[in-house]
Amino acid sequence: MRAILVLGTAALALSACQSAEEKHAAETGEIEVTNAPTAQVAKLLKAAAPKTAARPGLWKAALRIESVDVGPGSDNAAQLAMAKKLERDATECKTAEQLKPFDISKLEKAAGECTFVRYVAKGGKVDAEIRCKKPNGPITELRINGTSAPTGFDVGIETRTGTAGKPGFSLVRMRSTGARLGECAGTAG
Repeated sequence: MRAILVLGTAALALSACQSAEEKHAAETGEIEVTNAPTAQVAKLLKAAAPKTAARPGLWKAALRIESVDVGPGSDNAAQLAMAKKLERDATECKTAEQLKPFDISKLEKAAGECTFVRYVAKGGKVDAEIRCKKPNGPITELRINGTSAPTGFDVGIETRTGTAGKPGFSLVRMRSTGARLGECAGTAG
């Protein structure tokens, strides 16, 4: 009886540490925030993960570079050709560990201090706008829009750095798609 009481008290204490947004994310897998810092969104993604995580199994995934613009006077066609070397097509078995989403808290190490102007993930759709700024550097904006589910995704990603027509400007549009095809050979579940 005492063990049950201790466990119940611990569970109650842990739930009290969660914000209302985190509780909602944990219960539904849905997230909807505006002007949120990276740390807040990282907590919400972690809370939602049990409801939204991609299912292990055989996956077919692709990454396509749709366009590259590095400003006037630049050879955009050459830049696009170089970027297309990053495209990928793969069909392979993936474990739960391999399918873990990108740790959003690492975004700031690469892009500077970030604010999630908008992050909405619900009803199988994702729509996000993220603004990041490094000290003495241009603003980088990421826009993400598409669909995401435990058995598939189709997401467009646009990354824009700097101001169009000014030195240092770049704009890259890509699309990432994936579909779970089934179980891996020799496994069940």
